[in-house]
Amino acid sequence: MNAIAIIAATVLSVFAAIILFFHIKSRRPLRSAAINALLGLAALVLVNAAGFWTGVRIPINIYTLPAAAVFGLPACAAFVVLGVLFL
Repeated sequence: MNAIAIIAATVLSVFAAIILFFHIKSRRPLRSAAINALLGLAALVLVNAAGFWTGVRIPINIYTLPAAAVFGLPACAAFVVLGVLFL
């Protein structure tokens, strides 16, 4: 594994732990996690639906679906920013 992959895995693990911490601290952790996942997946679909007008499309694959489900709206925003930067 190269250094960039190790750093990326570490950063993503820390972010996942932070999100998990906030879900556990909420009064309804399962509901909070489910809403976060649904919002992330809905944002992924909406960005792709609006891709005709905006020109930014996020490929739905084995990497983007779990990222949107676990990290929610921040992951979709990051995908959009990366899509704009690298087009």
